[in-house]
Amino acid sequence: MNKDFTPTYYSIKQDIRDKIAGGIYSPGELLPSRNVMCELYDCSWGTLNRAITELILEGLLTARKGKGTYVSNQEPPRENNPHQAADTLNVWLCNKHRSVYATLSEMMDGMRDEAHKRGVSIRFLDLADLQSIPPGLDEYIIVTPSNDQWNVLVDARNKGERFVVLNSSWEQAPFPCVDSDIYGAVFEAVGYLLKQGHQRIGLLGIRDGFTNYERRVDSFRDAFKQYGVPLENQWIVGRPEDRTEAKVLYSNWLDRNPEVTALFAADYTTTLILLELLQEKGITIPADLSLFIVGTPQHAFVQNGSVSAIVQPFHEMGRLAVSRLLERQLDSGTELLPCELKIGDSVVAI
Repeated sequence: MNKDFTPTYYSIKQDIRDKIAGGIYSPGELLPSRNVMCELYDCSWGTLNRAITELILEGLLTARKGKGTYVSNQEPPRENNPHQAADTLNVWLCNKHRSVYATLSEMMDGMRDEAHKRGVSIRFLDLADLQSIPPGLDEYIIVTPSNDQWNVLVDARNKGERFVVLNSSWEQAPFPCVDSDIYGAVFEAVGYLLKQGHQRIGLLGIRDGFTNYERRVDSFRDAFKQYGVPLENQWIVGRPEDRTEAKVLYSNWLDRNPEVTALFAADYTTTLILLELLQEKGITIPADLSLFIVGTPQHAFVQNGSVSAIVQPFHEMGRLAVSRLLERQLDSGTELLPCELKIGDSVVAI
């Protein structure tokens, strides 16, 4: 299993999925006990339980009280009625890039909490392949769709299907979106770096085809323009999905741009890659380079100090998406939730 980008529970979940698809676990078969599976995956009971619970919600596994967990005898039913009752919400995890799941857990927790509070069941469908999209999107929350999936969403809206897009948004979207105000947060964060005297800042980790990343770039450029500071195009760098390729790309970029005094990591995954790379190169934060990130890694770093970060309200976004769908607050447009800026020890003034 690849643990480079994905949380452990999600890697376990995918491995069990693969075993079911490959016939290693047959329909109706009893899975090993959770203690045995904890040893198999070298994980905590809580981590394994989360993976098993989500597979039960998705219909691939069935729990029988006092007997254990079994592989379901059939595929979970797909809803074909475009106007089904909202007793079950489907969450379509439609992003084909595995690294997105590094920050998905908080949104999923928010969706679960709100759905369970209202007595509604929730099912997560991991269908990232464009050829395997659900037959209808009524009663769906659609997580992080890309620009390639715009037409699918517009067609569904034109059919009268009721859904909410979460963690992506378009200015002229004819459907409801719930997102974070990443543009405003990046503008404020880059402005802070510029006020600290940094005029050569690298924005690393941009992904093509996603509205959230497009806003990061627009905001980055606008902040430089607002402060009258010239911006070099080579200071904006993408990120391949493959970890090794990304690490080599950033290593070569750092070697070519020694004049850069600060790095802005566009997402959680990029942050982890950069921290590992900088340590290998002997580059110290903040003595050699200042660092501002989007996301909050789950471990302390930066020479025992705190990191300057943009924290997105993922839990509240997930909760609000469920609330809007169930209460039929489905007007076109986007509701942006404010991000939190945390100024830490990873940025120093020049």
